[in-house]
Amino acid sequence: MESIRRFFTNEQIMLVLVLINTGIIFISGFTPFRGGMLQAVDSFFTLLFLLEAAVKICVQGIRRYWSDGWNRFDLILVLLALPSCLSLLGIVFPNTYILLSLRTMRTFKSLRLIKFIPNINSLLNGIRLAFKASFLVTIGLIVLLLVFSIITTFLFGSAAPQYFGNPALSVYSIFRLFTIEGWYDMPESIAQNSGTVMAVVARIYFSILLFLGGIIGMSLVNSIFVDAMAADNNDEVLEKLSQLEKKLDEMKSETK
Repeated sequence: MESIRRFFTNEQIMLVLVLINTGIIFISGFTPFRGGMLQAVDSFFTLLFLLEAAVKICVQGIRRYWSDGWNRFDLILVLLALPSCLSLLGIVFPNTYILLSLRTMRTFKSLRLIKFIPNINSLLNGIRLAFKASFLVTIGLIVLLLVFSIITTFLFGSAAPQYFGNPALSVYSIFRLFTIEGWYDMPESIAQNSGTVMAVVARIYFSILLFLGGIIGMSLVNSIFVDAMAADNNDEVLEKLSQLEKKLDEMKSETK
C-alpha cells in the first residue's frame, strides 16, 4: 500500500505517464492507428489517472485535495475523459455525432503537462494581471471592430459579399484586417466589382482601418499586455534592490 502511495504521489513519475499518454493520443489521431489497441491503452491511462486522484484524496483528505487548484484541474480533465473508457467494457457509442465527440475529451489529458512548467504559478499570475490591465483597451477594440463591421457591411456588402455579405462575415474580415492578414485582398476585390470612385474610396477606407485597428489598436493591446506581464517581475526586482539598499545603509551606519 505504501509503494502505491509513493508511486501516485511522485510528480516525476506522473509527468512521464502524462508524456507517454500524450504520445499515444497523438499517434491515435492517424487513421491507421485509430481504435483497437491504442484506444484500450489510452483508456487504461485514464483509469490510472483516476486512481491517482483517488490515492491523493485518501492521502490528503478531500478538503486539502480540493483546495489545490491543480488537483481540481487534474480531476476535471480525467472526468471529461472517462467516456472513452466505456470501450473497455465493450460498450460502443451510438453512431451520433454528439456521443462520438465525447471520445475527443481524452485529448484534454494532455493539458496536465501545464502543471509541470517551471514557475507556472508565477507565469499564470502574470497572465492574469496582463488580462486585467488590458481588459478595457480590448473591450474598446472589440467595440471598434463591431462598429466598423456594421458600417462596412452596408458600404461594401454588395461589392464583396464573400467578405462583407453580412455582419458576421464582416466581423471576421475586419478582424483579419486588424491582424494585417491579407488586408489588401479586400479593397482589391471591391475595386474589381465597382467603379473607379468606389475603388479609391475602398482603398482609403481600408487603409484607415488598418492604421486604426491593426497598427494602433493591436499594438496598444500587445504593449499593455506585455508590460503588465513584465511588471510582476519588475516589482520583485525592485523589492530585492530595496532590501539591498537597506542592508548597505545598515553597513554604513555600523562602520561609522
